[in-house]
Amino acid sequence: MTGWVFIILSSACSVLIAHLLKLIEFRKLNTLRVLTVNYFVATAVAFSGSFQTGLPDITSEGSIYVIALAVIIGLFFIANFFVFSKSVFHNGVGISIAAMRISLIIPVLLSVLWYSEKISLIQWTGVLLVFVTLYLLLPGKKELLKKGFNASWLLLILFLFTGIGDSSLKIYEADFSMIISKEQFMGFVFLSSFIIGLALIIIRGEWELTSKELILGVAIGVPNLYTSLFLIEALQLMDGAIAYSAVNLFTVLGGTLLGILRWGDKLSKLQWIGICCTIFAILLLV
Repeated sequence: MTGWVFIILSSACSVLIAHLLKLIEFRKLNTLRVLTVNYFVATAVAFSGSFQTGLPDITSEGSIYVIALAVIIGLFFIANFFVFSKSVFHNGVGISIAAMRISLIIPVLLSVLWYSEKISLIQWTGVLLVFVTLYLLLPGKKELLKKGFNASWLLLILFLFTGIGDSSLKIYEADFSMIISKEQFMGFVFLSSFIIGLALIIIRGEWELTSKELILGVAIGVPNLYTSLFLIEALQLMDGAIAYSAVNLFTVLGGTLLGILRWGDKLSKLQWIGICCTIFAILLLV
């Protein structure tokens, strides 16, 4: 029962982040500055929460590997957040979240191919349905390759980057959770994202942080951290396939309702079919 509480909390944090990212674009704020503040806050909260477990021994071989993993994932995290922010503005909240959440195929395949976990024929059907779903969700499919980079490509990038990010949590939970705590791991992830964001701000000379950007950055930072922490908690209590599928299902449903009721998102018939297929695919993967 406790595992399901963590799943609901992780999903709620994800939907809240989508809403706040939509606000960034709607108010035409500087996305990079907001995300950099967000990662500073997430880093501070993560490391402050890890003091009770003691500092990690970064000189040990295992710690070096896990910190290197965290740095790489930090790059994907800030890049994915930037793309997510743009996608919720151009493609809508529900479609963007659906594209992110069907990326659970990536950690599922990682579990099967690398960690030798077994999945049933029905679950393989769900894996194949993911590709059909992604195609249905894409707006402007005919122009995708004809007109170069457009909003549809944002959904493909979200799919890939989110899958890599979720897979990193599986790798941490399976191979490194005994070396450093989850708070310390996420602290290094977010610290890497913060340093990357700060470096880009310095390069661009975009120092004019507004009060609205500061407030939104702080507001995103806390749920951004706990989305991952709650998911790791669920992975420690439940089978990975069930945890990933349930989190994604609740997030897609919540994001779709948020987009329609709060932001007036309009979906085509094919995209509605895609949303339904997303839910069906996730259920098959349980």
